[in-house]
Amino acid sequence: MKISVAMCTYNGEKYIEEQLKSIIGQSRKPDEIVIFDDKSSDDTVKLSAEILSDSGIDVSINVNEKNLGVRASFEKCILACSGDIVFTADQDDVWDKDKIKLFTEEFEKDPDCVFVFSNGELVDAQLKSLGSDVWTSLNLRRAGLCDHVSQEKFRQLIMYYWAVPGTMMAFRKSLAEKVFPIPKEGWLHDSWLAINAPAFGNVVSIDKPLTLYRQHAKNTVGVKAGKRSSREEDRIQIQKVLFYLKRHKERLNEVLQLRGADMPDAYKKHIGSYIRLFTRYEHYESDVKIRKAMFLIARVFDGGLGAFDIRRSDVIRYLLG
Repeated sequence: MKISVAMCTYNGEKYIEEQLKSIIGQSRKPDEIVIFDDKSSDDTVKLSAEILSDSGIDVSINVNEKNLGVRASFEKCILACSGDIVFTADQDDVWDKDKIKLFTEEFEKDPDCVFVFSNGELVDAQLKSLGSDVWTSLNLRRAGLCDHVSQEKFRQLIMYYWAVPGTMMAFRKSLAEKVFPIPKEGWLHDSWLAINAPAFGNVVSIDKPLTLYRQHAKNTVGVKAGKRSSREEDRIQIQKVLFYLKRHKERLNEVLQLRGADMPDAYKKHIGSYIRLFTRYEHYESDVKIRKAMFLIARVFDGGLGAFDIRRSDVIRYLLG
């Protein structure tokens, strides 16, 4: 398989050298690196060209005519790749030397696999460990994400979770061609590809920290590090679901509206079941304390949050806490 790396850059000269060197130093080197720069005002483009000049890898460096932002830049970059498999890369992280090798093995083992993602280690600006991994910090372990998670469990998680940071994923180019363009509002390339992927094939999760996910003052999207007790994770799970109840109905409707015609009936029915669940609870207003309490008490009796991995005992502890 031909492997492409799609990277979008913007004023990234401070960290991009470490990232590019980690990519060209892979045990299974990429065949192609495609960079789209969003009109940087620093030396990101010049530095990238210098670092990649002797890599022995096909390199394409492009500069947008005007500032497009993350969504449009990555869409252009991904579609410009010629590989069978595309890895998306941020400019400020660092990859484990076996990342491409381990991902590629998953695609080779399963011809029906269209999307692979891994865990990552949270590090500070100097690449010092923050003592936590991405899955734990996003509360994904509490929600059931694990190594080689079942297809059923992933389909459940992706209905209400931002579960796959773009810097930790790879996919078949054919998947992107099927599901692009990305909607202009409310979506980035990672969330759009992740929620559509189960309609077109299998998804594989790798519970290894194959990316050093750098946290610094200018992250486009960041993750809060820190160890938590199981009770704290239960509380965060409820807070996350309460947040999503007000937002995800429209997102899922958009998925069906734009891509439903190409989806198998089983996945359309799955999305539809969550739309109905969100519709059932759409009256809920999380900023009114008494309504929140009444809503959660009702869910203790009907078990209606079980689809979000929330047990009745979790709700009771939350209300008493």
